[in-house]
Amino acid sequence: MKRLLVITVSVVAAVPVAIAVTFLLTPLWRWIEATTGIESIGHSGPADWCFITVWAALLIVTGGVWLRAGTRPKD
Repeated sequence: MKRLLVITVSVVAAVPVAIAVTFLLTPLWRWIEATTGIESIGHSGPADWCFITVWAALLIVTGGVWLRAGTRPKD
């Protein structure tokens, strides 16, 4: 039960971080749009897929850290 709570808190806590990081990566999204033609920046900011991509990356990194921390040998 504790593990489920930690996972839920991690997923929810990653949302505001993902929003902030997505806006900070605006130059990257503009470059992606200019070089690939994939719609990345609209009149109201980055596209939805940009937010989802950053959020998923944060979850992968967080999950990796949690897995790594859980597999450490105990002294």
